[in-house]
Amino acid sequence: EEFQAKNNFDRTETLGTVLLGMSLTCARCHTHKYDPIPQTEYYRLLAFFNSTAERSMDGNSYTYGPVIKAPENQAAWKHWSTLESARDELLAKAKVETATETSALVAHAEARAGWSSDDWRSSKVVAAAAPLPPEADWEKAKGLPGVRRGNLPKGDQAVWVSCSVKAPLDQVLWLTFSGGPGSQVLVDGVPIPSAFEGSPEQRTASVPLTLSKGSHQVRVKMVGTKLGIAIEARLENPWQAVAKTKDWEACSQKDRLLMLADPRGPLAHSLLQKQAYDLAQRITLAKSNFTTSLIAQDLATPRKTQVLRRGEYNLPIGEPLEPGILTVMSAFPEGAPRNRLGLARWLTSREHPLVARVLMNRVWQRTFGDGLVRTPEDFGLQGEQPTHPTLLDWLAVELQDSGWDLKHMLRLMVTSQTFRQRSAWRDDVDDPENRLLARGPRHRLDAEVIRDLALWASGLLDPNMGSEGVKPYQPDGLWFALAHPASNTKRYVRDTGRRLYRRSLYVYWKRTSPHPMMTLFDAPSREASCVKRSRTNTPLQSLGLLNETQRLEMSRMLAERLLREGSNDTERLDLLFTLLACRKPTDGERAACAKLLQTMRGRYAGAEKDALALLSSGEAPRDQKLDPAEHAAWSQLAITVLASDVPILLY
Repeated sequence: EEFQAKNNFDRTETLGTVLLGMSLTCARCHTHKYDPIPQTEYYRLLAFFNSTAERSMDGNSYTYGPVIKAPENQAAWKHWSTLESARDELLAKAKVETATETSALVAHAEARAGWSSDDWRSSKVVAAAAPLPPEADWEKAKGLPGVRRGNLPKGDQAVWVSCSVKAPLDQVLWLTFSGGPGSQVLVDGVPIPSAFEGSPEQRTASVPLTLSKGSHQVRVKMVGTKLGIAIEARLENPWQAVAKTKDWEACSQKDRLLMLADPRGPLAHSLLQKQAYDLAQRITLAKSNFTTSLIAQDLATPRKTQVLRRGEYNLPIGEPLEPGILTVMSAFPEGAPRNRLGLARWLTSREHPLVARVLMNRVWQRTFGDGLVRTPEDFGLQGEQPTHPTLLDWLAVELQDSGWDLKHMLRLMVTSQTFRQRSAWRDDVDDPENRLLARGPRHRLDAEVIRDLALWASGLLDPNMGSEGVKPYQPDGLWFALAHPASNTKRYVRDTGRRLYRRSLYVYWKRTSPHPMMTLFDAPSREASCVKRSRTNTPLQSLGLLNETQRLEMSRMLAERLLREGSNDTERLDLLFTLLACRKPTDGERAACAKLLQTMRGRYAGAEKDALALLSSGEAPRDQKLDPAEHAAWSQLAITVLASDVPILLY
């Protein structure tokens, strides 16, 4: 109950800070004499979040419910959308054919609805190449049919599952099961081809079992994989949906596709049957690679919400409260449901006075370094007034008129004359904090941008979008020193290959121990919402920029790019500054770089061992064709420029 209350406090107060530009924390405990947000309205707002279905404690699990299965990255989403379109198109064609065969479909379905399966058993773990286990090695299969707790064994081992099936007539049942390459299906001892053959990416397969009238023995060998797949086995008869509804169109898209794909069904004569069968296999393959995604879901029966005296979870007072909004702002939209959807409609209502302004102020802050309201966490009377109130109003209205298109708004800002003007100090304007916007922005970039810019310039950046968090280089033992003994994240196992070079957006974030380079450059801990980061300058930042493993790796790969794409020192210096600053170096910068390059060439001329030691940083292989001394000299120049103001400041 305590964590349920704390979770709700966090969500309510984050909503206030992030979308309303105001702190609601005081109203958690009391109604303040001069505060427009009374305690009762705080708890009415909290009621929107009090009835979400997930447990208040996650059980130390990455995927505590409620969850759904979804494509794991952008490419997978695109492929899945293509399959969905193909399925919809195929079922639209089938609708014409089924319209005249309704009675035949229902009769076929009702006659085959009486099938059954029983005696589900599973074997002990055996070698993947071993024959069918003896009867003594079988036991009742707990959790089957369905998805069973526990995963399949490792790749060179397997588990067998068997069941008895009774078919009232000749019919097709679809067997869905998990496994890897080498998995096998036997019906009455006869092997049945499965999609696992020739598909190393397959994790789950659906196989049509063509059964004659009578009893049959079905056995499945599920070979394990290194992916940690759950044990799954089930039989399905899609025709039962028609037997129940008596209406083809009332059945799910999945069932209609499988019925159309049935090689023994009333639609087997259709030219669409083969297309449906192939498409069903492709959809199963795509689904087998889905990943788990967390969702928010409301309980069927809402939890009771009451005011908590002094904000203490065990001191509820007063009558139960219905979900409600802060009446000092705008009215709740007419006809909107009293749930999170209704709350979202209230927040994005044309009449809402704050949300659009708060969002635009934050985009302005990201672009110009400071917002038009310089206290983004406080739009109230205790915060600063906007430096350009009319401009903020216009931006808020433009955001709404554009359909809440943030890309459009960002494009407006970065192409504006205000953003594109010189950042140099102006003696003719007395404006040290640039409140009048008399010069262009000049500020230190965020930690994530500093890393991503260097990854991009060096050619290492992996452009793939989506998927799970990644773990780049970080000092050994850092998590272990800070973790609870029972933590499942106390051991940091860094990634390998292309995952090391994903955008910083995807870096796995442990709130009690963020990535050290992110912390050095003022990234927040994420233990609470943060709408404005601090910007500091410390010696540790320079130490990290010049010595961290990934910085060294990025510098040598950037040097490699310069050596390949430039034919002389002048071209390479021009390319270096073009990549990092969108301009060529000034005369002073060119002279300083040339001097450093000459010194480094002398340093490594007779020290190939030292050069190779520098070039061994990181996992990316170096170009063996390049001279180690020259490559090392340019690497030292690259990391020096990467650590300077040129790439880490916006100006």
